[in-house]
Amino acid sequence: MEKYKKISRILWLVMFGNIFIATIKIIIALKFNSNSLLADGYHALTDSASNIIGIIGIGFASKPADEKHPYGYQKFETIASFFIGILLLFISFQIVREAVNWFFNPVVPNVDNMSLIFLGIGVIANIIIAKTEYKKGKQLKSEVLMADSIHTRSDIFISTGVILTLILIKLGLPPIIDPLLSLVIAFLVFLSCLAIFRETIHILVDKSAVDKNEISKIIYDCGYEIINVHKIRSRGKNDYVFIDLHLILHPEKTVKEAHDLNHKLENILITKLNKKVELNAHIEPNDR
Repeated sequence: MEKYKKISRILWLVMFGNIFIATIKIIIALKFNSNSLLADGYHALTDSASNIIGIIGIGFASKPADEKHPYGYQKFETIASFFIGILLLFISFQIVREAVNWFFNPVVPNVDNMSLIFLGIGVIANIIIAKTEYKKGKQLKSEVLMADSIHTRSDIFISTGVILTLILIKLGLPPIIDPLLSLVIAFLVFLSCLAIFRETIHILVDKSAVDKNEISKIIYDCGYEIINVHKIRSRGKNDYVFIDLHLILHPEKTVKEAHDLNHKLENILITKLNKKVELNAHIEPNDR
């Protein structure tokens, strides 16, 4: 599908961008013997892990439906997003662990000006990447692009926290500001992780994708002499939903008329909901 090709291209571009930024940081760090910048460079390399997870997930999600997977492979994108959330959860735990360790082994952070400059450049680059990826994720209704942009945003939190800590310490605040700010950053990363989990878990456990009252209103407003609609269920993703419902029609309706009505309603739902819809309508005669 064209959509998945676009998502894959974006993920490849972001991955190469992350690798490029990390490589520049490592080269500069080695040239100027900056340990902190070297550590940040190696950390930046790990950002490509979420890109790789996304690329693999999209590769599976783009496969067409088959006999073993009659509903398609779209949920592989959701699974990939869930694993990106797990990466963020791991990062937040790591930050908390380092912050707690500081209280047992307090260290005054010391970063040279060259590191600060490139940390700042890295923050700007990550802001551009995260905003672009988030915008494209909205346009393409892609969970994995949205999740990956949130992962990149966590790096912005971390690098900004490092810069802010060093500035505050230089202004005279006590070194304890370092672990305290780290705990705040860990909390922000954890909230980002929860946002991904909330979105992906709802899809994976087939939470209702469209409000049944909205579906009911659309069906009744279509003007096809539908007596009653009930047992409405829906599941799926932001851009692709499956809807099951029961329709009570006049008993004189033929099988062909009922069949054609299903397709007409499906097209109306696609238009009104602005997403791909597969409708399965169970037809019942009016016995009253």
